[in-house]
Amino acid sequence: MIDLDRLSHVVAVAREGSYSAAAAAIPLSQSALTRSVQAVERNYGIQIFERGKFGARLTEKGVEFVQMAEAVLSRNAADAEALKMLAESGDYQVRFGMGPVAAALFMPRLLPALQTLGFRYRVTVESDEELRRLLRGGQIEFYTGGIPGGTDGFATAYEFDSFRVEGGSLGLLVREGHPLAADSPGEPLPSFPFAAGTFMRDLDIENLISGIPVYGPVIEMDNYDLLSRLALVTDFVLIGSSAIPAFRPDLGLVSVPNAEFRNLSLDWGIVWSVKRQMSDTAKKIAEAVHALMIEVVSGEGGHSLPTENDGVAH
Repeated sequence: MIDLDRLSHVVAVAREGSYSAAAAAIPLSQSALTRSVQAVERNYGIQIFERGKFGARLTEKGVEFVQMAEAVLSRNAADAEALKMLAESGDYQVRFGMGPVAAALFMPRLLPALQTLGFRYRVTVESDEELRRLLRGGQIEFYTGGIPGGTDGFATAYEFDSFRVEGGSLGLLVREGHPLAADSPGEPLPSFPFAAGTFMRDLDIENLISGIPVYGPVIEMDNYDLLSRLALVTDFVLIGSSAIPAFRPDLGLVSVPNAEFRNLSLDWGIVWSVKRQMSDTAKKIAEAVHALMIEVVSGEGGHSLPTENDGVAH
């Protein structure tokens, strides 16, 4: 049986960098903490820390062990809170995530729909990397965001499954009156600075747009409302979903004409863990999100997510 207290002691030492600092933070005597960590090392047959003048340094195996321990502790905390809320209110709160672009597009329409349905929920808006971590740790039941088109490699690597809506695409977005907003811009595209979400780190930015060398972006963040405000008051070019001007006209951005991205296919996806069964309430919320994705991509009505027998929950 896993001793969660001892696992938390290991994580505390890794986080603080020394036994003395971890003991003060817990709080616990340093000798008791040392015995606790040593018991974990004996139990699993590995050395987690190297001790010396530098403090407590993780071994190669220790790095992997701490990552798994953090996931176990996060999952336990999430499960404990869910049980507490269920006992106190008799109602289930669904936790799910959204990538920053998905949140910018869907959130204004999704929240009124969820209020009508009467569900209790908590939404986490984070980068895709952070959402994957939260999903692996059981802190969210699913997340919505852009996923690479034409492959399920990312899902296999993380033991995820996904329900896709094909047709998501990127565009170059600027303020009205921007020099690039004209059909025949007076200045070349590389003359302007770029801003984008952190997803750009996974793309070959220099060869992103056909026939045009692009350098940057000089600003990366996952807050699209702030990025949009930046684009409205400067000549920054924002790389984001081509659907933003139509579905978030309040942001005040327009697409740069004739800017075609090279060999880039991004789908929208609802992503969940194959190790955890999605609750019935979570499925209903995911269906509402899916309907919005269909609307954004094609303007047509959607169909329901597959049922448990169709493979959504494993």
